[in-house]
Amino acid sequence: MLKAGDQAPVFNLPDADMTMTDSAELAGNPYVIYFYPKDDTPGCTMEGLEFTVLMSDFEELGVAVIGVSKDNCASHAAFRDKY
Repeated sequence: MLKAGDQAPVFNLPDADMTMTDSAELAGNPYVIYFYPKDDTPGCTMEGLEFTVLMSDFEELGVAVIGVSKDNCASHAAFRDKY
């Protein structure tokens, strides 16, 4: 299990638009990965919206934010588009 501050494992995952995000492309740059159980549930929505509110702060610092759940890409896109 990862803990805060641990180095992220190597990954290559599609986003909501099926664009691949590769950890090698992020090497040397700061990023935050947050995990959530399911799209469009009350707690996960609150967490995602909090990241959205803070996104300009992350962008100003050059920090990418990546949310990960077990849902498929179509579900992620619908969740993103709803909020």
